[in-house]
Amino acid sequence: MPEAGQRARREPERPEWYPALATYETPNYYHAIRQLCNTFTPLLAVLALMFFLVKHEYPYWITLTLSVLGAGLLIRSFIFLHDCSHGSFFPSPRANAILGFIVGVLTMTPYEEWRWTHLKHHGSFANLDRRGIGDIQLMTVEEYLATPRLQQFVYRMYRHPLVLFGLGSTVLFAVIYRFTIRGTTPRERRSVWLTNGAILAMGALASLFVGLRAFLLVMTPVWCIAWAIGVLLFYLQHQFPGVYWARQDQWDFFRAALEGSSYCRLPTVLQWFTGNIGLHHLHHLRPRIPNYHLQQAYNETPAIHGIQPLSLRGTLRALRMNLYDELRQQLVSFHDLTFE
Repeated sequence: MPEAGQRARREPERPEWYPALATYETPNYYHAIRQLCNTFTPLLAVLALMFFLVKHEYPYWITLTLSVLGAGLLIRSFIFLHDCSHGSFFPSPRANAILGFIVGVLTMTPYEEWRWTHLKHHGSFANLDRRGIGDIQLMTVEEYLATPRLQQFVYRMYRHPLVLFGLGSTVLFAVIYRFTIRGTTPRERRSVWLTNGAILAMGALASLFVGLRAFLLVMTPVWCIAWAIGVLLFYLQHQFPGVYWARQDQWDFFRAALEGSSYCRLPTVLQWFTGNIGLHHLHHLRPRIPNYHLQQAYNETPAIHGIQPLSLRGTLRALRMNLYDELRQQLVSFHDLTFE
């Protein structure tokens, strides 16, 4: 019998409506440039205002309040990087690479390396035999019970919301992304060092014109809030009540997309700030659909309208689910283990 990671994948049956989604995959310069204008213009304005407030010693709570808006705009810009990684924001691959690098510097994310891990994620999401690259660590109940106590404690700490979405998100973007990872090509490794150099140059220029203290007082809360929300969104996209996970021999692409990726129906304002990423099930069905075409693609594909959106209650439950129970085929909490 083959090893778990070597199991043959079962070929999924393609729904008859699936090929029609390809019509939404064509990138459009008009929509892309419009999004750049309505995102970077207010982002630069908010940051300029924050620098002004800090330099003129206005109460810092005003700056902190504005940092929430700045973080929201930074999250939206990260969605552009995400589209660029799929070659779907601009029609031009070169333009996608340039924008991806620029947004990567602004968010302290090495674009090419992130793209490499993210595309790996798209080939392995919801697959229990292919976890570990571009995803948030998830253990099965069996794996957790077979793990030494110290490692169980480390995993519990890692999965705690205050760590995962607080300290953990900051460590990920500010520290871990500053180093290359094993298995990448020279292109991805080079992107890490180029991004690091550009971040240092950005800090040096900011220090020259506004001062290092003002730069850190403005950018630190913006970055930390954006990183925390970004990790939270990514968590909820693949770890929620009723989520589908399967071993390699049972893994089905269409079930993984529709049942292993969430649909978060957000208020219009939040949907704008998150670049329609709440339609994550549709994104995994057709990763090359640009964010600016996702809502139209959803509206015009009745076959996927039966997917229930993740509710606020479901979101809160998801934050307490830390392990996957293969026997019950569902996520469970650490608390559930004490009653088995």
